[in-house]
Amino acid sequence: MRKRMAVCAALSLCILLAGCGAKRQEEVQQHYRAIASAQMQAELVSHLTDEGRAYKAAGRYDREEGFTTTLESPEELAGLSALAAADGLHLTYDGSVWPAGSDSGLSAANCLPLLLYAAAEGYVTEEGSDRIDGEECVRLTLEATDPAGRSYLCALWVHGTDFSPCYAELSRQGQVAVTARITDFTCQLEQTPEVG
Repeated sequence: MRKRMAVCAALSLCILLAGCGAKRQEEVQQHYRAIASAQMQAELVSHLTDEGRAYKAAGRYDREEGFTTTLESPEELAGLSALAAADGLHLTYDGSVWPAGSDSGLSAANCLPLLLYAAAEGYVTEEGSDRIDGEECVRLTLEATDPAGRSYLCALWVHGTDFSPCYAELSRQGQVAVTARITDFTCQLEQTPEVG
């Protein structure tokens, strides 16, 4: 009898904890769906070559205009921007704009908008928690689809207090293509009308 009660208690606890995790991941995704605009600073590493290439970038998102990533370093690429919009990816520099198509793969140019998209709309395949820089973070692994229709995984760590991103890994077919350490993030949420 005691054994049966212990098993029932353990199963009840598992169900309760599973429900709490689902609620947390839903809260994170609802937060990202509500973002109307955002600004971020990030340290990116592209793992597409053996040695990897490091970048510092600023990102600016507006729901109506799209997402612009501007490289700040290395120096030879500083000022080069990529605009990810509904009609594809465009490179801009010194006032000139060039279409870059919609099938650019996973890169430093598009990883920040893909990170935000996965956080809002991706299918959560795994959830957990980790400590990053001494702070408790929620970790989600999300499966999403890029504008070219190809799936990718985004392992995303967000701060447990305000859900701002702190680190992400974007991968395709088991190969990490880009990592992003977000050093600054601010966002404005859409206004919801008051009821009553």
